This record gives sequence, C-alpha cells and structure tokens, in this order.
Amino acid sequence: MRSQVNPHFLFNTLNNIYSLVYRKSDDAPEAVMRLSGIMRYMLYDSNTDKVLLEKEIEYLKSFIELQKLRIKNKDFVGFNIRGTVEGRTIAPMLLIPFVENAFKHGSKRVSSPGIMINLIIEQQKIIFEVVNYVRQGSMANKDKGKGIGLQNIQRRLELMYPDKHLLEISQDEELYLVKLVIVN
Repeated sequence: MRSQVNPHFLFNTLNNIYSLVYRKSDDAPEAVMRLSGIMRYMLYDSNTDKVLLEKEIEYLKSFIELQKLRIKNKDFVGFNIRGTVEGRTIAPMLLIPFVENAFKHGSKRVSSPGIMINLIIEQQKIIFEVVNYVRQGSMANKDKGKGIGLQNIQRRLELMYPDKHLLEISQDEELYLVKLVIVN
C-alpha cells in the first residue's frame, strides 16, 4: 500500500515547501514538520496490521494541510470527525487513497467545501465518507469500475475485514461519493 502513494504528491509538496521557504513564509516550518510526520508514519508507524485511529487521522490531516498549500481557498476541504477516537484501531493507510483521489480528480472550480470528508466513529463501526465535485474529463470514471487503486483497496478490505466492511462508490454528473463502513 505504501508504494501506491502518489510520488507526485511528494514532489509537489517539496516544491510548495521550497516556495514557502523562498518567500520566507511563517508556514514553512509547519509544512516541513507535517511532511516529516507523513514520511515517519508511512515508513515506520504503518508497518503493522493495525494502527491507532488517532495516528491515521493525524496522517490524513497532515496530508490535507499539505494539499491545501496548493489551494488558495483554505476552506476548500472540510474534515469532520464525530465519535470517540481513543482506543480504536484501523488498518494503516486504508483511508488515504480516497482522500488522494478527491484531490486528484476533484474540481477546484466550485464553492467551498469542494471536498467534504466525514469520519464517524460508532460503538461497533467506523464510517468514512468522502464527497467531491467531479472535474470534467477527470480519471474518476476509470477508478470507479476498474482502476487498479480501487482494486487494491477492495482486495485489502477483503483480507483485513472479511465480511466486516462495505464499500460504496457512486458518481453522478457533479459529485463523486465514497462511503466505507468497517465493522469492528
């Protein structure tokens, strides 16, 4: 799964951090720390079957914050968390492909929030939803039915959560919706 993380993200992030440093922006140190945290999580913390949900959330937040460096509207992404996170676990890097896809294929020419992410933690399940506006001519259609990234996610879900997950993906002319339910 780690090898599937888009290398363009790393290069784009480094270019954005370079730009921040060049402009002597106060945001540069935080961007470096977020990238460092992402790399640490990917290389060391996620080398196990399950991680604390808190760490997965922090990873997602860092990824989102680094993506926001490329977007002028800082309210473009909404990330809501509801429920008790403490003590819950999840397969590492299970949620990131959906967030990456939203940034990669989503339209940036819409009102905020252009990407809405909801994480709902209930007693017996975790519900993760990502909704983004569809960019005309994007690759979203390819991912919908037969993209290799989606196939890998589905295979991983079958291995990690056999008969304990539900993945629904739908798209209309405007919106691309992902809903993942994990029962644990």
